[in-house]
This record gives sequence, structure tokens and C-alpha cells, in this order.
Amino acid sequence: MITEELIREILKSSGVDPERFSLEWASAAEAPRFTELITTFTKKIKEMGPLGQAEGTDRDELLLKLRAASSASAALKVKPRLRALTKGFSAEGDYSADVIKQKVEEKLAGIVKSEVGSQEILVRLEQGPLSLDDLAGKVNLTAEEIDGFLNKLGKKGHVSESEGRWTLAPTD
Repeated sequence: MITEELIREILKSSGVDPERFSLEWASAAEAPRFTELITTFTKKIKEMGPLGQAEGTDRDELLLKLRAASSASAALKVKPRLRALTKGFSAEGDYSADVIKQKVEEKLAGIVKSEVGSQEILVRLEQGPLSLDDLAGKVNLTAEEIDGFLNKLGKKGHVSESEGRWTLAPTD
């Protein structure tokens, strides 16, 4: 359940409707249940329309955001936080879906949003120089968060700023 909520947060941060994801369990002995799960989910996705349509995002923009989300998923260091979450559930004795969703949102949503946004900045800068205003209009972070991220990367030599436009540093 925690992993499911984490995936939903990543999708939400990348601009994809989290309802496009479902994780359900059915044993081999539950063929009718399996059929019903697949049929229901397929119907829901068909009603939502093509990926991007329900989200109001064009295909290229969505692909860029999904690429950033993929990079963010690999970079996220959530194991220690997940461990702390599971200890909290154990201490409280409440493993209900609503409590799990609430705790994941409290503890991980900000981290996910920040990492997906940071990765999106890098993906966008791969396409060419951009100003802080350009990035702020496209990335789901505040201008202050974007500026902080760019300054950290600048100190490490990964990006540079010239005449108000940021670029990726050349790689060897």
C-alpha cells in the first residue's frame, strides 16, 4: 500500500492523473475477480481518454515530465523514510488505507515533488538555455525552489548562468 501511494505521488508530481494507476491482487483461483478487475480498469482508462488528454497536457510535454519522473524515481532515497513510516504504523497499530495515504502524503509528497521538479529542470536544460521565469512557468516548483536548486547545481559546476539564462555544463 505504501508503494502504491508513492507511485501515485510520483504520477501526480509529473502531471499524470494518479487514477491511471491501479494495483490489485487476485490469486490464480480468482479468475472471475481478475477478469472483473481488468475489465473495470480498462473501462476507466478508456473513459479518461488517451494519456495527456485528461491531464490537459500535450504529448511532448507529458513525455518530458515522465522522463523527469523516471529519473526522479531512480534518484529518490525513500528507504529510510519508508522504514520510519512502517515503524509509525506498527506503533500506532493502524494500517488502514486512509492512514497510509495520509502518512505518505505528509512524509513523502514534498520530497517527491521536489525530486521530480529538480529532474524536470535538468531535462529542460538539456534542450537549451532557459531563464528562471521560463522554468518557473513550466516546472511544478516555486521560483525560489528552482533558484535554490540551480544555485546548488551551479556550486557543483553542473549548470551555469549567463545573462539571466541557465545552461547545463558540458559533460566529459
